[in-house]
Amino acid sequence: MKTIKTTRRTAIRGAALLLTGLAAVLPAHAQERWPDRPIKLVVPYTAGGVVDVLGRMVGKHLQDTLKTSVVVENVTGAGGTIGAAAVAKAPADGYTFLLGATGPISVARVLFPSLAYDPERSFQPIALMGVAPFVVVTNKATGWKTIRDVVEASRRDPAAVTYGSAGNGTPQHIIGEMFREATGASLTHVPYRGSMPAIQDLMGGQIKLMFDNPVNLLSHIKAGTLVALGQTGASRMAALSDVPTMVEAGVPGFNATPWYGLMAPRGVPPAVAQKVNQEINAFLQQPAVVDKLADLGMTTRRMSVPEMEAFLQVEGKKWSAAASSTNKN
Repeated sequence: MKTIKTTRRTAIRGAALLLTGLAAVLPAHAQERWPDRPIKLVVPYTAGGVVDVLGRMVGKHLQDTLKTSVVVENVTGAGGTIGAAAVAKAPADGYTFLLGATGPISVARVLFPSLAYDPERSFQPIALMGVAPFVVVTNKATGWKTIRDVVEASRRDPAAVTYGSAGNGTPQHIIGEMFREATGASLTHVPYRGSMPAIQDLMGGQIKLMFDNPVNLLSHIKAGTLVALGQTGASRMAALSDVPTMVEAGVPGFNATPWYGLMAPRGVPPAVAQKVNQEINAFLQQPAVVDKLADLGMTTRRMSVPEMEAFLQVEGKKWSAAASSTNKN
């Protein structure tokens, strides 16, 4: 009987060791098979905008190179934070990604104290894709030709300069507040549910000013309906080579350039993060992609995973400082 019991205990120990070994091996095998089912890419803004166009370009590339379906899903609201929260709660298995941007990642924690995720701890940065300076525009009916005109108008009448944004906490909002801080202008913020309705009101004269991505504005600028007063980046864009940067327009040190990149829930397998990073960087090297993104007002930036992590640390401090200033006013 003793021999039988000993044999049974030995068998149980052996089975336990076998199961432990299998548990260790299975995740590695799962990673080797990745991807073996569709991937979801969440765009936290409405369809048709710059972020959506970028997300669909990236989704198509990953679908072609990874040989699996990539479903682009627009999960909108609250300045991009609803979509970001959905990804933060998703399994970290390499099948859910976020088209991250300045608003829901670098700004949101300051403006939304009850945020459902931690921008630093909830996400694994995967790949930066590009940065895009904004353009400061006004309706031609205002008669403003320069940044100085805006500042002087606000001083004559503190209620005269209303500016629209795509919503509270969006880069359009924060850059407007950065402008107010840097110039001393008196501005009144009018939030909208996206850029397009704000641009419509700008053209209709209901608001006087906007800070937005050039792709949303170029046709109106070329048509003469809107007047470009300045660019928020460090250098002029080729598409608007006659429009000065904010520094050139007399605002020292002003540089506000929103970023766009791919992120995943924190804990995604490192091999998956590295593979997707390589695919995105290869995507960004294609001349046709560089040209298309330039048409969207974006300059491509290729980075490794650690480089993107360091980049977001710096951006987080810069944009959080600007958002904190906004909260005090």
